[in-house]
Amino acid sequence: MRNGITHQYKLSVLCVYTIILGIASLTFSSCSTHRAIRLRNKSIKEWSAYQFKEIKKSPDGEGEKWTIYSRKIKGTNFSEFKIEGNIEASPKTCVVIFRQDIQNQAADLKNKKYPTYDIVSESKDSLLTYVIHNEPFPLKDTEMSVRYIFFNDEDGSAGVTWHEAWNESQVQLSKKFSRVKTFRGSWSFTPVSSNSCYASNSVQFDLKGIPLWLVKPMVIKFLKNGLESIREARSK
Repeated sequence: MRNGITHQYKLSVLCVYTIILGIASLTFSSCSTHRAIRLRNKSIKEWSAYQFKEIKKSPDGEGEKWTIYSRKIKGTNFSEFKIEGNIEASPKTCVVIFRQDIQNQAADLKNKKYPTYDIVSESKDSLLTYVIHNEPFPLKDTEMSVRYIFFNDEDGSAGVTWHEAWNESQVQLSKKFSRVKTFRGSWSFTPVSSNSCYASNSVQFDLKGIPLWLVKPMVIKFLKNGLESIREARSK
């Protein structure tokens, strides 16, 4: 009789342990599932933050369309903005127009926008420039040293990239100017037809604490003017 009671007691205890383990297993499984979901959502959110998002496009009714996008660049403090749109010209023609604009600015000694705009060195595929830009009081005038690199691809695409080039410049640091330490971007032109291409102009920079709402309108204007200037030049 006593052995029977003992056996039943053991079974009861075993059942209790089994139930406890089952509950613990379900709880752990639920926690793991929720954690996995949180990690997945966090991963998606982080991934999304580094993808281009449309921020402005040409109004309906405008003749030539354009769209502007922005994103953060992963692993850096840089933000990137780009504009895309068609141009009724070949990729090579667009590159020639862009390069000619730099040469025109360097040759125009009366250009008030850039009191100094020098081509330091030039080759078939590259330009090195030094620029001083007037800034409103009380800001110091800014100076830039920029290397432009031109390219043509086998598929007919063409373009130019640029980046700061102070390591190549012989200009000594001056207290008179605020040096623009980073200035990066590119133009890429992809053929659509024999005399038309899809153009993309991107610029990258570190905001350095400047509010995005203050910078955004200036960047949008800069990108629009760049696209419009090539479109206007190709029609002349």
